[in-house]
Order: sequence, then C-alpha cells, then structure tokens
Amino acid sequence: MKVPTMVEVIQAELKKRVLDGEFVPGDRLNVDELARVLNVSKTPIREALGRLAREGIVQSKPRIGWRVSLLSMEEFFQYQETQHVIKMYLAEQIFPYLDKIDIPKLEKMNGNMHHFVETRQFERMLEENDRFHMEIFGVYPNKVLLEYLEEVNNTIRLQRIHMMEKQLLSPESPLLQDAPKDHEEIIDAIKSGDRTRIIETSAKHQATILEALKRPGKVS
Repeated sequence: MKVPTMVEVIQAELKKRVLDGEFVPGDRLNVDELARVLNVSKTPIREALGRLAREGIVQSKPRIGWRVSLLSMEEFFQYQETQHVIKMYLAEQIFPYLDKIDIPKLEKMNGNMHHFVETRQFERMLEENDRFHMEIFGVYPNKVLLEYLEEVNNTIRLQRIHMMEKQLLSPESPLLQDAPKDHEEIIDAIKSGDRTRIIETSAKHQATILEALKRPGKVS
C-alpha cells in the first residue's frame, strides 16, 4: 500500500475540516496559522491548498489569499445551468459511442450512491454521482469539453454538498425518492440503445437535481 506524502496528509486533513464544518464557505485560510496548527512548514500547506483548489474546495483571491470556496447564489445557479447545458449536449452526442460504456460499472456506482445516501456520506455521494455521469459522457471524444465539465463540477461541488445536505435530511426529498430511480432509468435507456430515451431520462434527472437544489427542505 502506498504511504501518503505529507502534502496528501495535509490535503486530506484540510478537506476533512471543511466538510466537517470547521471551516465554512467564505472563511479565510491563513497559511501561517495553518502551518502553526498542523506543525509543518508553509510549503506543503500551499501545495495542499493548490490541490484543494483544483477540487473546487478552496479559492485563491488577489489581495485576499486563500478561502473556502464561496459562490453567490446567482453564480452557483449560473454554473448549474452551464453544467446542465453541457450534460444535455453530451446526452445527444454519445449515441454512436454507447458500446464503449461500461454498464456493470454504472450499476455498481448507482449501488454505491444508494449506500452513501443511507449512511449520510454526502461528499462521497456527490463525487460518485459526478463519476457516474463522467463514466457515461467520457466516451465522447471531445476531451476539452469533458475537462471543462469536470472543472464546473469541481467549482460547485462544495456548495452542492451544503445545499443538498438539508435535502438529504428530508424524508420527502426528491434526491432520496427520485435520483436513484433516475439513474436506473438512464442505465436502462443506454442498454436499450434508444437515443430519445437517453435524452429524455437525462433531462428528467437534471430536473430532479435542480428541483432539489431550489427547495429549502425540512431539516429534522
């Protein structure tokens, strides 16, 4: 088993603190203070923050420094709309490449998502959801478009975790009720080779996610 490097350990620790709510969106992250608290030099702290920035967990702003990623609601839904447009375009374009999609892998991923929802592992559920869709769309040969979709996913993931956490705590949440079934329908549509079904099931799933994000939810 590979032993993690110091940077990887720091990256994991900072990510855990963000996801546990010790650092919340908008909080500034002082490199000197983090180095003191974690008893390391500033160099691995900066490198770990750079890696977290690529995951969309933190941002570096001129004259401000590092902070936990924070988007305005307007910015968030603009990114969400961009993600929707790209995914729907890809759903229309992947038809010639359906034979390259690994169906058993998709079915396993959907099972994982069921488990992550039940065990309240919100970050892992969203990461697996993004991987599920990238596994489908990844057969499309336009790598520039796929890389941009992944960048958008990373940019909004942290905020989606905080927004969806309330939804996942609500028994009537469309995420709990509909999203897993949506994935099953997408898999069945791919199996059928029906282009119209693939587009329709993808659109339905995107609508489920958007509805969940816009609902305030009931937190018990």
